[in-house]
Amino acid sequence: MIHPDCKLCLGIGWVCENHPNRAWTEELGCQCGAGMQCRCVRANGLEEPDISQVNEPTAARH
Repeated sequence: MIHPDCKLCLGIGWVCENHPNRAWTEELGCQCGAGMQCRCVRANGLEEPDISQVNEPTAARH
């Protein structure tokens, strides 16, 4: 759930991927990178899944 008083995302739930301490908004933050979810959106007690075993190496193209 988005924290409405979050100091990082200003309550919008998104931050700049390049500057995760700035809201992903042109007026009040930064949009030089892609948007990513703010820490306040992530559920407590959950961590990012380990997908290292799921990804397959990219085959070389000729």
